[in-house]
Amino acid sequence: MAVAIERIDMEVHEGQHPRLGAVDVIPFVPLGDSTMEECVELARGFGARIAARFDLPVFLYARAATRPDRVVLNDIRRPQYEGLKTEIALPGREPDFGPARMHPRAGATVVGARPFLIAWNVNLETADVEVPADREGRSRELGGLPRVQAKGFMIEEEGCSQVSMNLLDFEVTPLWRAWEAVGELAAAEGVAVRESELIGLAPLAAFTGVADHAGSVPDLPIEQRLAAAAAWLRLRDFEPTMALELRLAAAGG
Repeated sequence: MAVAIERIDMEVHEGQHPRLGAVDVIPFVPLGDSTMEECVELARGFGARIAARFDLPVFLYARAATRPDRVVLNDIRRPQYEGLKTEIALPGREPDFGPARMHPRAGATVVGARPFLIAWNVNLETADVEVPADREGRSRELGGLPRVQAKGFMIEEEGCSQVSMNLLDFEVTPLWRAWEAVGELAAAEGVAVRESELIGLAPLAAFTGVADHAGSVPDLPIEQRLAAAAAWLRLRDFEPTMALELRLAAAGG
């Protein structure tokens, strides 16, 4: 954070993704034997520390939120950096920690605790971005599915449109259900699904849930189960170490 605050000046920053500050969001995510309760405690303690150290406004979100209107990250981020400079001084908009004004270079930071987020895209056999587009911006649900954010984009280098998704809790809406929902919505527009791509990693349980849905035999070696899940999702450039636990094991974690 110290390096980011030193090197990034939000007054001259431009971009497409919603943001509030040089260090926009810091989620604490339980892995292994750690618990969500521990992550909430860490998030709140860390938020207080960085607010004091950097004289920075800090908002708490997700499971660490202390207010219902700050559970959803997009609700905090909505005014973006430029709008929050004015709104932060209004009653009810003050941060959880730190001053009720933006840092002159770094803006504000959001800290929280949440389940593992799966960033995942599905490409469609069309170049018409209106097919997957949500005309009101990134939505909170896809086809009525809870805990899914989705938005349509045109991917110039692929010559196709894309449904870009954040699965906020794969135990609520699994990968296979989101894949089927995209397929159903695309089919209603007369469009086929081409492939999917994972941005980063996904927990092993997310993949085995797809394998179960696809009819994979439960006692097969895990590599075969992962391959079955990847084939069912038409996952591009799949490697077994896309599963979080396998990547950690390979790294000695």
